[in-house]
Amino acid sequence: MTATRDNNGFTILCVDDEENQALLRKLLLQRAGYNVVLAGSCRAGLAAFQSHPIDMAVVDYWMPGGNGLQLASELKRCRQNLPVMILSAYSELPGEAIGIADAWVTKGLAAESLLSQIANLLSRPKHNACRASR
Repeated sequence: MTATRDNNGFTILCVDDEENQALLRKLLLQRAGYNVVLAGSCRAGLAAFQSHPIDMAVVDYWMPGGNGLQLASELKRCRQNLPVMILSAYSELPGEAIGIADAWVTKGLAAESLLSQIANLLSRPKHNACRASR
């Protein structure tokens, strides 16, 4: 797990078991001015959420030890209005994602579109319950 600080103030939790994908996403987000916390599994993602001031989560759908919707559900249980984006090779939103994921994004989306969707999700009002202190 890696934490990085920058001037923006928003911290995004990226959870992906594919290290190369996670590192590329981290670089993209850092270049856009976000702070980034990486985790390689659902369990590590939940631990990172509990120990860092997370403003949004971007999680892979398929991971060992649980899928991204299971992690999103746990995160939302703690902080209902936390924006959660699910990344997947699947283009269609599975029925169980309704009410859990705020965005369902197909992997390989252009960087500008991904950043735009992240900015849109972060612009919504947030609920701060269960948030780690800064």
